[in-house]
Amino acid sequence: MTHKLKFLNGARAKNDGSSLRVRSRAARLRAPVVSGLAAAGLLVSVSGCSTNPYTGETQFAAYDDAQLSQASAQAWQQLKAQTPTLNSGAQYQRVIRVWNRVAAATPKAGESWDVQVFNSDDVNAFVMPGNRVGVYTGLLDLVENDDQLAAVLGHEAAHAIYRHANQRATRQAAASTAVQIGASALGGNEAIGASAQQIGALGSAAANLGVVLPYSRNAELEADLAGVDYMHRAGFDASAAIRLWEVMQTSGGQRTAEFLSTHPNPDVRQQRIREYIQQKGY
Repeated sequence: MTHKLKFLNGARAKNDGSSLRVRSRAARLRAPVVSGLAAAGLLVSVSGCSTNPYTGETQFAAYDDAQLSQASAQAWQQLKAQTPTLNSGAQYQRVIRVWNRVAAATPKAGESWDVQVFNSDDVNAFVMPGNRVGVYTGLLDLVENDDQLAAVLGHEAAHAIYRHANQRATRQAAASTAVQIGASALGGNEAIGASAQQIGALGSAAANLGVVLPYSRNAELEADLAGVDYMHRAGFDASAAIRLWEVMQTSGGQRTAEFLSTHPNPDVRQQRIREYIQQKGY
């Protein structure tokens, strides 16, 4: 996907002194814009920090986990209604067997999970707030063994444990708030109202590319490594996590450029996992 950003052409200043007025107006606008963005940052910094009960880390997560669980409940029910699911059979039993071992080796051991096996050719697995896990049969057909499946499931469990959905939602809200405050400060001047709207649109794009997506890539790498810990504790072969991304890479189609993707390049993931396994001695 290609993103095109358009800019409004600024009016050329005349030689009658109007350029001084333009500069003066710009100078007056800097203060409300800067103060507005600072206010947004202060708001998020005060309300967005909390302690992760599973890791003990202080995280940038403004929402209550129960809120996100409730918010995702409808989407989860719709997905189950629209996509055929398996409740028995070899593929279902395989997922449940591997999942139970991995989940028992995580800080969420003992918690209840809603694990669904979707009968679809999609090569995918995901986790949603509220301990909801989805695994597609297309993924089961791709992985070569239970160790690779454990790497996937450990990765998804890590997303839940590290509260990545909460952190991403917090960052999206922070980026949106900062853009709205900045655009509002600019839009108060009728002479540059149109420019304010354009800057607001640009700010949204910049926030998405500069804040949300890179953070998602970092979260993916964090989940990769934590997932390796969980699968190793569960008795699976940690090196299968490296092979998993080799399989993914050779079977997948053309990838979106990493700069515009929420997921790191498979080569990057393999290298990070390889180095981590060597460091931990798995």
